[in-house]
Amino acid sequence: MDLIVRNARLLGLSSTVDIAVKDGKIAKVSTLINEKAESEIDARGNLVLPSFVEPHVHLDKALLALVTGEAKSLAEAREKVKQAKTKFTKDDVRKRAESVLQWCLENGVTFVRTHVDVDSIVHTKSLEALLELKTKFKGLLELDIVAFPQEGVVKEDAKELLIHALEQGANVLGGLPEAELTREDGITQIELLFEIAKSKNVDLDVHLDVSPYTNFVEQYVSHVIKQGYQGRATADHLIALSYYSNSYASRVIQLLKQAQVNVVSNPCTSITVGASDPPPIGRGITRVKELLDSGVNVCFGLDNVVDPYNPFGDFDPLRNAWLLSYLGQLNREKDFEALVKMPTYFAARVLRLNGYGLDVGCNADFNVIDAKDLREALRKAAKPKFVVKQGKIILERNTELIWHRSLP
Repeated sequence: MDLIVRNARLLGLSSTVDIAVKDGKIAKVSTLINEKAESEIDARGNLVLPSFVEPHVHLDKALLALVTGEAKSLAEAREKVKQAKTKFTKDDVRKRAESVLQWCLENGVTFVRTHVDVDSIVHTKSLEALLELKTKFKGLLELDIVAFPQEGVVKEDAKELLIHALEQGANVLGGLPEAELTREDGITQIELLFEIAKSKNVDLDVHLDVSPYTNFVEQYVSHVIKQGYQGRATADHLIALSYYSNSYASRVIQLLKQAQVNVVSNPCTSITVGASDPPPIGRGITRVKELLDSGVNVCFGLDNVVDPYNPFGDFDPLRNAWLLSYLGQLNREKDFEALVKMPTYFAARVLRLNGYGLDVGCNADFNVIDAKDLREALRKAAKPKFVVKQGKIILERNTELIWHRSLP
């Protein structure tokens, strides 16, 4: 064997197990493995989780707050970013994004889906930068890239630009219907997104109903069903869902389930959406508890990292889960497991990762967490003691970080 992790605690098991790795795959999971390996880890009864998955971040905007400053509202943040994009260069975007990717690895995040602005201001400069980083970090981190029309599709006549971005290497298509000038144009954007996605055979990951007054979710879900995109479509934010009446929200949630639409909430950034609300101020998240209870695949993302939308952010999934537990009132014991599955199994479903998990035959991408149970992991936002990627230890954390594989 190449690696054996001993005394590991897995979700759903009452006793510890050993995990054996061979040729980058999980070869055995057993109470006791009487074999030797080139490397061994003693998990000491701590949790072992599959690699963390970041399903929603904007790496092209990372660290922009150091230049633009913070924003007081969503509208102001969008305007600050719009102005900043006029000065973007490929090198600038690449350097800012690369500087935060190390934070991913330090927190055991080895799968990332990033939305990248593609529009008349920045064209494909940011996309080109992220495609270079995707190649540079291969073997350490896997990057999903969403072509994101931040400034609109109809308003910008951006259909051909989005097609070009997908042909360049973006592998998912994004959207933002509320960026259009009218509701009718927002619906047209949704229609165009499905037309493009089907023609290029890519998944859809759309910012939807970010502002409380918007409502595009039914149109989106309707197209998912009509176009046969069940399981291939994601709706981000859905903050407006929290403002709907309970009866209407229940109907929408059932539609999301029927269409197998993934939902990604972004509590770290979206809590700022309530900043301009009169009391009671909104929490900036969707109906996470109701979505979970209804069987919708729901998870959370970091969204923004030190930019006008979010002054902080450090790719710490369990700390973000802790925050969501309070915002979403996820205080039941069954919620603890869901909160830990959101940045792992549920987010992996959004990215449609193959060979993900801790079963025999799965890819050996996992973290040994500094906690023995879910409550402890969430309570103290436990860090990974070991990060394993493709069957190899890439990071060890005791009193300091020890990199077992050099960064690019």
